[in-house]
Amino acid sequence: MIDIHDREVKVKRFMIIFLAGTAVFIVCFKFTPLGFLLSSAAAVAAVVFIRFIQKAVDRRRMQGAPEFEPTKRAAEAVAREGMEKIRMINNLTVKISDNDTAAKIKEFCRIGVEIFDDIKKNPDHIRKAKQFTNYYLDATKKIIDQYAEMVNVKNRTPEMDATVKKIEGMLDSIKDTFAKQLASLMEDDLLDINAEISVLKNTMKLEG
Repeated sequence: MIDIHDREVKVKRFMIIFLAGTAVFIVCFKFTPLGFLLSSAAAVAAVVFIRFIQKAVDRRRMQGAPEFEPTKRAAEAVAREGMEKIRMINNLTVKISDNDTAAKIKEFCRIGVEIFDDIKKNPDHIRKAKQFTNYYLDATKKIIDQYAEMVNVKNRTPEMDATVKKIEGMLDSIKDTFAKQLASLMEDDLLDINAEISVLKNTMKLEG
């Protein structure tokens, strides 16, 4: 999860990108013969360049952190191990006769695949997914293992029935946690896209 400080930093960075892009458009459009389209292109280019600089600074800072430096090899190892756990969880659905329950498990497994695809492509995201990869995924696997075993017991005790119902009630929460983790990893990409869209919207208002 992202703490308050991280969110404040992201908001400040977004404002810097937005204001810089808008300023570039105004200068180009009002004081040069570039016209609307080329001025808009210049504004978007400025947004991309500033975001590139911000990411370069972030990478340099991470390289200076002695406790952990995510690398492509480390990301591939984390992704490979995570994908294997996701595969094992997904395979348990063949033991589950209830289609709705099996579908819920398959759905958060699909989200899990997206999470580890992202980590593989973006090694620096290992930090943001540390709690998910080190704890939550293992806990989920243990819960689904337990469920798949108990749900097929013919003569379940009342305690076992209660546990089965409890786990079934947790599946939506598990899916939400997977989805929130994926959204957290995608925030940087969304920041880039939203900044460009905001600049373009603003330039269109100015043109109008």
